[in-house]
Amino acid sequence: MGELATLAGEIISKYLDTSCLEPVSSHILAAGKIKNPRQICINDRNIASTGDMKTPAVQDLIWSCEELDLSNNNLHLTSVPEILEHFPLLKVLNLCRNPLNGTEMMDKGFVASRLEVLVLNNCLLSWEGLFWLLQICPELKRLHLDSTTIDFAKPDQGISFPNIEVLHFSKNRLSPLVLKYLSHFFPNVKELYFMQNQSEEAWQVIDESIFTELEKLSLIDCSVCEWGEIESFGCLKSLKHLKLLNCPVLEGLDVNLRRQLVIARLPYLITLNGGETITRDARDKAERAFIRYYMEEENKPARYIFLRFIRDLELIVNFLRFVLTVYTCQIKAFLGTYHT
Repeated sequence: MGELATLAGEIISKYLDTSCLEPVSSHILAAGKIKNPRQICINDRNIASTGDMKTPAVQDLIWSCEELDLSNNNLHLTSVPEILEHFPLLKVLNLCRNPLNGTEMMDKGFVASRLEVLVLNNCLLSWEGLFWLLQICPELKRLHLDSTTIDFAKPDQGISFPNIEVLHFSKNRLSPLVLKYLSHFFPNVKELYFMQNQSEEAWQVIDESIFTELEKLSLIDCSVCEWGEIESFGCLKSLKHLKLLNCPVLEGLDVNLRRQLVIARLPYLITLNGGETITRDARDKAERAFIRYYMEEENKPARYIFLRFIRDLELIVNFLRFVLTVYTCQIKAFLGTYHT
């Protein structure tokens, strides 16, 4: 594994050592020393602890840092509050590929009041550890939990993190229970990102009580195998933008037909796969194509029955309007003849 390093030592080595030739994007003093970088990146250095962060030179350099990348190191959970404490203006913290294990945690009285983005991909983080981190980061907006080993605990009705608006949860196994847990713990999520997720028909659990604020959903290389799973997204009335790519249910279909079959199922959708805004005319064509596609099928989806009913109702209404118009014209003609 090599010799363990400290964050303070690596900061000095990379940013304060005038012999360092590695370019960095920040203001550089005449003497060659870097002053107050907004972004600090120290990854793959086998950092296991913070070290002496109170060194005046280190303090002077890091006080204005807003983005810190410490990915692929050897940091444990106990180091996180120490890091946050020494970076008072930090908004983005990347800790992916760090162990972040351990059960010894600092007092919950510590609060990272400015942190907005936390990246915890590929970490050996427990649910207890994540729960604690979320408690000390009350302003967190964006959370990355790709490729984690978190085993979510059964939700306590009084515990949730409504501040989280964007959640990345790729390369994790999904189940109906996991989706319910995510919806409970992050009730105000507006954007959800999934990629290469194995699921057990997880999306069929979707109803109007889950992800009530969700506006954007991305499913790429996910095991969505049934149209019923996609149809269930129709319960998400706030869902406006969907990215659905490389999923088994779409295989073997013409690109245009595939798009129409998705649009027809989701009445609130505005964009699909980042394309143009779905106009009323495009939706009308999609719904007609949907009806034609399933017309001869023995097992028709519920959406087909609904759309067919609406179309038939429109025909009846239009016919009645026509009859009423003709009848009105005849009455007017009769009255005109009568008066003359």
